[in-house]
Amino acid sequence: MRFLMILVLMALVSGCGQVTANSAASQEAPDLQAYRDPAVIPVHQDAAAMQVAQAAAPTPTAPSAWKIAPTAAPATATARALPPTAVSEPTATPTPEPPAEPPLLEGEPAPVLRGEMVMRTYSVDFYYTRGGLNPETIRALSLPVEEAILSGSKMLGSWLEGRISISFEPPQTGPCAIRGLTLSNQRTIHMYYEPDADPNRVLAILAHEFVHQLQHDYYGVPDHLESDVILLEGMAVWGSSPYFLAANGQPLYHVNSRQALADGTLLSLTTNLSADCRTGTRVNIYDQWGSFVEYLLLTYGREQFDQVYRDSRGRPAGSANYQGIYGKTLPQLEAEWIEWLQNNP
Repeated sequence: MRFLMILVLMALVSGCGQVTANSAASQEAPDLQAYRDPAVIPVHQDAAAMQVAQAAAPTPTAPSAWKIAPTAAPATATARALPPTAVSEPTATPTPEPPAEPPLLEGEPAPVLRGEMVMRTYSVDFYYTRGGLNPETIRALSLPVEEAILSGSKMLGSWLEGRISISFEPPQTGPCAIRGLTLSNQRTIHMYYEPDADPNRVLAILAHEFVHQLQHDYYGVPDHLESDVILLEGMAVWGSSPYFLAANGQPLYHVNSRQALADGTLLSLTTNLSADCRTGTRVNIYDQWGSFVEYLLLTYGREQFDQVYRDSRGRPAGSANYQGIYGKTLPQLEAEWIEWLQNNP
């Protein structure tokens, strides 16, 4: 005869967890065009110097409830109860602090555009339009875009005075089709690319467009909006040169300008793109304007360049006061530049 029946106590612990995800709510609301898709594009790696805003990753919450299963009843009334088995109460996980809002560049806000906002970084809001660059590629460009802004800022020695919105839209067609358009007074850049476009090529054109916004913020209105197109676009070509390098490491605009000089195909600096907007003409003259700006900066310095940039009578090529600032006419400066090209392989 058994004097005792062993009582078995079981404790069952159950719980549930939730994962909350923060999603950015969709929002809805020229300077001249970028000039080429680059043949060779270095990846600019200076991420450590940047502060990029990113959405916080989802964080699990603490378990919502802990439950203990009831103790089993004795098998018979005469059985002697054993000492109760100790059941450890689980330690509740502390509720984490809600993630801080990502930091955004102060100053002028980024405008709200039509389309779907797919990404927000420290300096930029990115918008997608059906038929444009796909959202996955746009998101992948977020950090390189901040690096491109930093690169342009270092080249110009100036910084953004506010945030920018970029709209990725379907590509344009026709002989005058462009890839990028900056409306600097509206802090908006329009990019025209197919969904599966090479992100490196898109990034290079964006680097050019960012220089236009930096020019606007540095020179101010109306000086920037009325600047001579030679200086406007030439400076953007020069300022984005780290993203347009030839195989030998030289700026692509310098290599191409010297080749045009050797081939006898150098264009006049006052070439009118309104009269000939073809891509080939635009590429060639942008290269020459970039090289000419480099010559002015190296030969006469930044102070005089800023003066001539601010002393223009409008967008037409040659409208700046070259005689008043440099003491030389544009044709005289152009001749000096050509001689400099010949002597600088």
